[in-house]
Amino acid sequence: MPISIALLGCAHPHVRDYLAVIAAEPDLALAAAWDGDSSAVPGPIAGFAVRDVETAIARADAVVVCAPTDERPVLCARAARAGRPILVEKPVARTAAEARRLAREIDRGRTPAAAALFLRELPALGQLRGVLRAGILGRIAGIRARYAHGGALNGMLDGPSGWMRDPRRAGVGGFGDLALHLVDALAALGRLPRIDAVSLDRAAGGGDLGGSAVGRWDRIPVTLTASWAAAEAGLWLTVDGARATANLHDGVLEISDGGAGERWIGSPPHAGEALRAFAARLRARTLRQDGLAPAIAAQEILERTALTE
Repeated sequence: MPISIALLGCAHPHVRDYLAVIAAEPDLALAAAWDGDSSAVPGPIAGFAVRDVETAIARADAVVVCAPTDERPVLCARAARAGRPILVEKPVARTAAEARRLAREIDRGRTPAAAALFLRELPALGQLRGVLRAGILGRIAGIRARYAHGGALNGMLDGPSGWMRDPRRAGVGGFGDLALHLVDALAALGRLPRIDAVSLDRAAGGGDLGGSAVGRWDRIPVTLTASWAAAEAGLWLTVDGARATANLHDGVLEISDGGAGERWIGSPPHAGEALRAFAARLRARTLRQDGLAPAIAAQEILERTALTE
């Protein structure tokens, strides 16, 4: 039997990525699509649109919550009360405190839930984790991480997705939205970073389009850069060591030691991988009860300094 998915909220840029995964996976099926604004439901899935969120939840085995951030806690709580496993876009809520309250409510019902942190599913990041654990780079001197796209320039964040540029609804701006992924990627490499200072690229009319931050990964200096207004999109992660340097660009990991070096090529970042991983863990019954914890921890780190600049 296919796993039937209810899509709650359709005005998010990653909706098309999730729909592509549902179409590609033979044991996934779209059961229903709901949005508070019915015009936000994409035309190709208009036949799955329902007017009531409870109907959408009832038709599905699991839910994917892509609604605006200010709506996510209520929608997740409804799905949890119905016993439906949840994949929710990040940030889980406008503030980490609100997200923690939601996580406690979900935990009381023992409903599995996960946040859509797709960079941690990146094969090249797993390869880099192995390189660090093996000590191949030698003593680490510094880490630089950048994640960017041009969504604020090319119209991706206009129209139905325009809520993402309103901090009152989204909870974060461009820096928080993408830096949350970078913070979580560093956590997946072994430990959460600390952010000491930030400089934001302020947008006209409020909010931000991105920014840069400095901090520490244990005792190692870290620089994070994230932007919605970059001409060159992609993920870059550089780890400088005494014996070699690791450069991860999208899905490619290169180890340079002054000689021939090594190159490993894998798939690039794709938001749909969060759903693919969620479905795999749902099938294997390995979804964690505290699956929202990584996203909440990353949001707390950003709130301490970055989002109050």
